[in-house]
Amino acid sequence: MAKQTTTEPLTISPEKAADKLGLSPSKIRQMLHSGILPGFKMDKRWLISVKALEAWVDKQISGI
Repeated sequence: MAKQTTTEPLTISPEKAADKLGLSPSKIRQMLHSGILPGFKMDKRWLISVKALEAWVDKQISGI
């Protein structure tokens, strides 16, 4: 098992993303299923890259 070198996780759950964005977990899952929000499935769990989420938010803010 690889040793994690940072204190921050590389990925977060839809529940944590929902908390960060001020949305419901069901809305986050809906956005993941539709491809609006970047994420991937590991078995049956959705995971969201923290860096990809931050980039997505920046893109929404800048309107690009």
